[in-house]
Formats: sequence, C-alpha cells, structure tokens
Amino acid sequence: MDSIKAKAFALLARKGYFSKELRKKLLEKGYPDEEISPLIQELTKRGWLNDQERANRFVESQRQKGYGAKMIALKLREKAGPIEVDLGESEEELVALIQKRYLSKLSEKREKVIQALLRRGFSYDLICKALRSLKD
Repeated sequence: MDSIKAKAFALLARKGYFSKELRKKLLEKGYPDEEISPLIQELTKRGWLNDQERANRFVESQRQKGYGAKMIALKLREKAGPIEVDLGESEEELVALIQKRYLSKLSEKREKVIQALLRRGFSYDLICKALRSLKD
C-alpha cells in the first residue's frame, strides 16, 4: 500500500488542492486523520500547500467565468472553509459581462437578465448601477 506522503504528492502533482480538499481526499482513501494532520502541516510549511494563494487564484478564475462575489464566497467556503479573500465587486467587470453575454436580451427581457445576474452572485445594487451606466 502506498504511503500517505506518496499519495498526497501524487494528488498534488495532478492539480492544486486546498488543505480541506486534500484532507477529504486522503480520508476517502482510507488514511487515518492522525496521519493526515501532520502531513498537511508539513506540506504547508514547505510551501506545497498554500490555501491563501490557491484562494486568490480560485477567486480570479471564478471572476473570469462571470460569477459575482456572493457566489464566489459560497464556492470558496465549500472548498476551503473560512478564508480571508478580497471579493470586491467591480461595476466595470459587470458592465463588460452584461455587454458580452446579455446585451441582446436586455431590451425585451430586462427582468430575466437581472435574475440571471442575481443567480450568478452579483448584488442587486451593483446590477442596477451597471444597467444604469449602460443606458447612459
């Protein structure tokens, strides 16, 4: 049977994990928690696991996919647990998203566009500001 360290390195070689995700994966593989905790501390100390850096990259990738701060915070909490990350919303980014994906539908189905943006995690106030700036 593989050692826990070898399994952790094999997992990390394929993709980046948050420490919470790696712990879950190793538990699913049948490794005891008493072995997982020191390993995660060692990997973090050596720089193989960096939740803060991974969180920043995750936030950026979710923004590029068109998600708002609320949705990103929810997904991040699921994957990494409580972690501090700047999720400031940008009106310019939202205007660009509306122009790219929703501009053709905006004239006849304004409410549906607003609902779609709310589902993607944008705040109602920010959506209204972005739509007003598009009118101008």
